[in-house]
Amino acid sequence: MTNMQGSYDWALVALSFVVAVMASYSALDLAGRVRASTGIAKRLWLWGGAFAMGTGIWAMHFIGMLAYVMPVRMGYDFTMTAISMAAAVFASALALKIVNVAHLTRLHMASGGLAMGLGICVMHYLGMEAMEMTPPIHYDPTIFSLSVLIAVAASTAALFLAFRLNDKNRRTPIWHRLVAALVMGVGICGMHYTGMAAAEMAPDAVGAGASSMSPTQMSVSIALVAGCIMLSGLVLSIFDAHLASRNAKLASSLQEANDELKSMVLHDTMTRLPNRLLFEEKLSQFLTIAKRQQQPFSVLFVDLDRFKNVNDSLGHHIGDQLIKQAAKRLTAALREDDIVARVGGDEFLVLTPPATDIEQSAGIARRIVDAMASAFEIEGSEIRISSSVGISCYPQNGQDGHELMVHADAAMYNAKASGRNNFQFFEAGMVSKAEQRNHIEKRLRLALDNETLTLAYQPKISAADNSLTGLEALLRWHDDELGIVPPDKVIPLAEDTGLILPLGEWVLRTACKQTLAWHQHGQFTKVPVAVNLSPVQLNQHDFIERVVAILNETGLDPRYLELELTESAVMQNPDRANTILTALRDLGIKISIDDFGTGYSNLAKLKRFPIDRLKIDRSFTAGVTKDAQDAAIVKAVIALAHSLQLDVVAEGVETQDQLEFIRSLQGEQYQGFLCSKALSPADLEAFMQSWKDNSSVLPEIVKEKGA
Repeated sequence: MTNMQGSYDWALVALSFVVAVMASYSALDLAGRVRASTGIAKRLWLWGGAFAMGTGIWAMHFIGMLAYVMPVRMGYDFTMTAISMAAAVFASALALKIVNVAHLTRLHMASGGLAMGLGICVMHYLGMEAMEMTPPIHYDPTIFSLSVLIAVAASTAALFLAFRLNDKNRRTPIWHRLVAALVMGVGICGMHYTGMAAAEMAPDAVGAGASSMSPTQMSVSIALVAGCIMLSGLVLSIFDAHLASRNAKLASSLQEANDELKSMVLHDTMTRLPNRLLFEEKLSQFLTIAKRQQQPFSVLFVDLDRFKNVNDSLGHHIGDQLIKQAAKRLTAALREDDIVARVGGDEFLVLTPPATDIEQSAGIARRIVDAMASAFEIEGSEIRISSSVGISCYPQNGQDGHELMVHADAAMYNAKASGRNNFQFFEAGMVSKAEQRNHIEKRLRLALDNETLTLAYQPKISAADNSLTGLEALLRWHDDELGIVPPDKVIPLAEDTGLILPLGEWVLRTACKQTLAWHQHGQFTKVPVAVNLSPVQLNQHDFIERVVAILNETGLDPRYLELELTESAVMQNPDRANTILTALRDLGIKISIDDFGTGYSNLAKLKRFPIDRLKIDRSFTAGVTKDAQDAAIVKAVIALAHSLQLDVVAEGVETQDQLEFIRSLQGEQYQGFLCSKALSPADLEAFMQSWKDNSSVLPEIVKEKGA
């Protein structure tokens, strides 16, 4: 060494290096906690970490001085020693503050390294001044300057390593930190011992105020204290990192749950396509872009034709499979940037991105129609449907999202009215399905309030002797604005809006009143009147009580009331339906299954219900003389019905040949144009008089009148 008055205790030199490495590792780990923390926790980690890190650096420095063994025992000024330790803490705080930036630029790193290096030099040389020595220590300028350079370089390298090894998004492996700590420890020791080498002590120097402890004892004590402080900091850091990791996992799980919940809220559960909410969000975004860039785009409304028939005839399970396959075909027919959403049972909306012109929109619609036209294979069945597509274009057909969707709906409705299986662009004057439904609903409410609805009655005739066996009451509505509105439009609308309950009660009450009046006046033989029931009515909680109240109000004997239900209505909730129908049957009311063959068509299931008769749907009756399959179906149904002691009513009998076919199978009753259309009460009375006079031929009145 340069000063020949002393020598180094290499065991203490090694101890000082170990402390330097520990301080470096502690600095790297604590820097990570400062970067990962926020708020008051960040400030606590900054100053707590600075104290632990500064204590370690200062301890290395002090042990390094104690490692230099001189012939005389040395004392140290407490105030200067404390100030040197404070300098180490503040230099450490500066380092932790610097590495807590998002981006460590070269200028930032260089200025930080200079400030930190000078802070360490201040610590070192203040610590040297704390040595109570006479005469005082002098320093070689060259070596002194070299120690400052080493301190600045080591500090800069330490800042760089601390920043690189403390990514906020991940924790680096421990061996990376150990290697970096060794490099930083070498730098810290290099600065210290270079500074020691710069010290020039006079040959006759004398120490004062020597400590009672030996340098080795002091070094070990300082190392233990500093080690405990640094170890405590590391333990707290590891525990905090564990908590942060667990919280991060919990936050990640919560985010995944939130993302999944958001996806469920914004997507259709069956097809996983976007739903109306997400579609309207995307439409708003496209509108903003289109308005800014003055570019066109389109909204397409797609409706599957005859989907309800599939649901009613094959069941909802097949209907769901059809919707899924249709969604896949629809997606495949679109371009990558097009957006498709399921917004209803069999309704879809398609959104094209800005810069889509009319020709491109027509091409998309044509591909959709073609994609839906080919047969679907579902559970061994070949199902054919088609689609109707309406198109509204921005900006000519609407300036906001609601207007564009309404006009696309109107264009779709007109495409459906024009024969289905086609597409149409919106034109002025088109009315959307929703608008038309709203208008019909208002007029229907008004008709119920003003009692402007009417009933027509179609005779049921005995196939054996052409006698009158019953009447079927059928709703008729002639509106001043809408004209004649057919039942197949009125009933679904009434079911959707809840009007079916007051409407159903009005029909039942009116039919019972009229039938009783006929019975009392004796115009023709007392026969029961049949009234059709909706599934909504059957599910009404007090339906039986309401039927009883109407019978009591009108005075009609329950034996002359017959209620007709479809197979699908009965099968929606079989247990409840069985309970209600049994109670009605106990009152003396007859129960019929209407349109048999178009629904579930399962007599094995229907036999559990208290049913009096089956009505064969007109679609089968019409083909019995021309289609072998229809004839076979009718034969099988009549045979099965008779085996279950059920009467059979054949609907839609229009020719004598059809009637003879039913008679040959011992079908009990028939109704249809061969006998009569549904007639108003007055026309029915005139018809029945004519029917009595000549029941073997079609009366002329039927050709002239009929609702």
